[in-house]
Amino acid sequence: MAEFLEVPGGKIAYDVAGPEGVSSIVLIHEGITDRRLWDREFPALAKSHRVVRYDLRGYGGSTPAELTFSSIDDLKAILDHLKLERPLIVGPSIGGRIALDFVIAHPGLVRGLLLVSPGFSGMDYPMFPEGVFNVDERASKAAYEAYKAGKVDEAIEHLRGLWGAALEGKDLELFRAMVRKNSDEVFLDRSGQHELPVEPKAATQLSNLNIPILILVGDRDNPAQPHIARYLANYVPGAKMRVVSGADHLLNLTAPKAFDEAVEEAMKW
Repeated sequence: MAEFLEVPGGKIAYDVAGPEGVSSIVLIHEGITDRRLWDREFPALAKSHRVVRYDLRGYGGSTPAELTFSSIDDLKAILDHLKLERPLIVGPSIGGRIALDFVIAHPGLVRGLLLVSPGFSGMDYPMFPEGVFNVDERASKAAYEAYKAGKVDEAIEHLRGLWGAALEGKDLELFRAMVRKNSDEVFLDRSGQHELPVEPKAATQLSNLNIPILILVGDRDNPAQPHIARYLANYVPGAKMRVVSGADHLLNLTAPKAFDEAVEEAMKW
């Protein structure tokens, strides 16, 4: 059963497990999933670590945002409430953007970042070669138009082609279930439109980061993602980037062994 943390304007649903007094890990989910993304990892990691996973505003069991809010403040509230000291933060996609913004706002509070196909605040098209985002734009537009027309299954399949090309079996069904459950957040940005803009943006602070960062990206992901990961690896001092064969955007599902090895590596920082 989820626990709930009161935050300004709503409640955050979270799970916490594992012994106290040991190293801790915070698992953030992507913008097309919810905390169920970590159904495999959460109990496994909790055998030897204090592990937290939570739903972003409007996803899973968390209440939708109707007033302005800050994802950075929400994450800080969770760390404070659970008294987590210098956790490893695992951030895929939007979760990676939140993780980067968090360490810029609160340097010294985090052990390191394991980022999976992350975004970052202040990211703009001129940073990348022309045409990098063409596939993303076409698929995202098709998904949005299908959803607005009431063709939810079609919309989900457009997203599956863009983000979940390597998914199959129960992992594919989990993906479809998470997108359907959180469809207003995924397709309409229901809560995201209330999120306060971040200042300074990560794009202007990358060279100032002084924290271990490992970036994973799948070779079957949205084709824009390796460019974004490479950009971060080039501009963040000491950051490492690793391309994972056979993995898509939900890398922990499609390449679990590579993901587990990366977590084990990061927990030695």
